[in-house]
Amino acid sequence: MKITEIGKVINKHKYPVDPDEMKKTKSIIKIREEFADGLDKIKNYEYLKIVFYFHKSEDYDLISSRRKGPVRGVFTSRSPKRPSPIGITTVELLKREGNLLYVYGLDAIDQTPIIDIKPYISFMDDPSLSLQKETPRYKINNMINYQNRNELLLKSGELHGHFCPYLALGVMAAADGLNKLGLTNNDGMEDVMAVVETNSCFSDGIQFVGGTTFGNNSLIYRDFGKTAVTFLSRNNPENNMRYYLANNDFIAEDYPETNNLFKKVIAERNGSKEEVEKMKKLWQEIAFSIIEEEAENYFKIEKNINIELPDYAPIFGDNYCSRCGEKLMDSKIVEKNNKILCRDCSENSYFQLDGSGIIKK
Repeated sequence: MKITEIGKVINKHKYPVDPDEMKKTKSIIKIREEFADGLDKIKNYEYLKIVFYFHKSEDYDLISSRRKGPVRGVFTSRSPKRPSPIGITTVELLKREGNLLYVYGLDAIDQTPIIDIKPYISFMDDPSLSLQKETPRYKINNMINYQNRNELLLKSGELHGHFCPYLALGVMAAADGLNKLGLTNNDGMEDVMAVVETNSCFSDGIQFVGGTTFGNNSLIYRDFGKTAVTFLSRNNPENNMRYYLANNDFIAEDYPETNNLFKKVIAERNGSKEEVEKMKKLWQEIAFSIIEEEAENYFKIEKNINIELPDYAPIFGDNYCSRCGEKLMDSKIVEKNNKILCRDCSENSYFQLDGSGIIKK
């Protein structure tokens, strides 16, 4: 077997540190001159897969604990202590200058030997993409099955826009409840249901992980103002689980440094740019610090509660507003002076869901 070193890593990390910290660092990969021609057309790719050698790694354990979570086998971990100490990381290519590649996201220390580079090509490197055409929630369902809450939280952030403790709690409740109820294959056809009792960040975690949304008629909103949710299936509604946040003050109690920031940035809306960024960073740290914990540490969990569900979403006919000409559902028309109007044109009252809950306008 022959393995050739084609280059080395250059960055500020002389010794191993937290991989997440290393990935925040820009690195240079210096390719040996005799292999530089192999970089031809590499600028056509946004991401690269870097294969490197853990030259500081000594010995290995077949079973060990990971940084977060349970004990597991080395071949189901990203530990550098391996029988063949080889690492693979996908990085962002920032630029190429001759035989130098400037990259972001590399979790390798300074002077790490590089043994190969490959372009990241999504349809080749992500086998789940073809499966997602048939099952759009294929990846999410697997994350729930394997309780990969960290990645669920990361993906939920794409919907929510930022990371915060209540988003993490929504992710935690949904991942735990759906897994325990065996409802991890939601196809968005109104079978798997979530009944939420708040319209806070918590609900976005529920919607993303559960696949229960207003659009597919599987999210029921009850304007109770409680950080709570009930999961169930229409096929067996008696088998359900309700999660209620037992201590709504845990952030203020466990992370007192957030109190003044929350007041200025969120409650009063007059925090400085620096304070806003500090608040976001603290929220992110709290969110990722609690996401792997047991749901029972935060929630009062009830099983098989009495709950009434609405019928399946009815199919309504359509009509047109005689004033604005826009199409609307029959169930929402207003008749005035023998004319069909939408509620906007009729100037009648209507209900609106916003940050205050359901309000009458």
